[in-house]
Amino acid sequence: MKIVVGYDGSDHADTAIDDLRWAGLPGKGEAIVLSAVEWPTSQALRSWGMVETDFSPEWIERIGAAQRMAEAGSDRLQKLFPQWEIQLEPSAGNPADAILEKARTWPADLIVVGTHGRSALGRVLLGSVSLKLIREAPCSVRVARPSMHEGLVRLLIGTDGSPEADATIEEVCRRSWQTGTEAQIVAAHEALVPINAERIAIGERLYDTINVDEHSRLKDAVNSAAENLRAAGLIATALVEEGDPKHLLVRLAQDRKANAIFVGARGLGRVEGILLGSVSSAAVAHAPCTVEVVRHH
Repeated sequence: MKIVVGYDGSDHADTAIDDLRWAGLPGKGEAIVLSAVEWPTSQALRSWGMVETDFSPEWIERIGAAQRMAEAGSDRLQKLFPQWEIQLEPSAGNPADAILEKARTWPADLIVVGTHGRSALGRVLLGSVSLKLIREAPCSVRVARPSMHEGLVRLLIGTDGSPEADATIEEVCRRSWQTGTEAQIVAAHEALVPINAERIAIGERLYDTINVDEHSRLKDAVNSAAENLRAAGLIATALVEEGDPKHLLVRLAQDRKANAIFVGARGLGRVEGILLGSVSSAAVAHAPCTVEVVRHH
């Protein structure tokens, strides 16, 4: 497995690394810890590395600070995963763009960031970065929040029966979870309700049939997913509940004190192509715990 960790030295960035203890990651893997320095548009960037530049002393210090941050993040990660091969990389430019470029060219299986952070100027940074990453990343993205880890890990997995949702289940099954890890697989059923004109023209029976069929499809999807999770060694339960998936996942994560939500980057809505993308964005923005958005590739 290959992961890129976006690290800026903030408490949220430390949380993102520490949270990987409960991500089911393998004992061996590769990681790049990337710390980015944003350059002001007024200053031309002529070179980087061994070539002579006209950088001001302030910016030379910022480059050094990025290097030191990457070293700190690398050391923190190495203590958790002593058998991993870990590189550090200071980078000039927009943090989100630097992470995306590294994830594409390496290429990475997973990007890891905190929910918020700071830039070289002390401004809030990773909040906007995390949302950009889940929209544009070529791979899965894990956005970490601090949460209580009392006892065994509790996962909440959203599905709608789409290929992206199936890929999410497969990814969870591939991970190395400790014995007793709990996983609840949940699907939200948004019932179709006809407007008055449709009641007259079509009748309500057609909508009843559509809703029954959709509920049955989702029930089959969660039951199948739960079987796969059990076969992978997790304690899995299945749930189909009425409601908006954006709100349902957040509420269930709060009620069940989940440590992490897994959700696909895209999926199926009532109309094919209306997707889990909005669901994953809402989960990252509002969930009380870590959210991993899985992208099928």
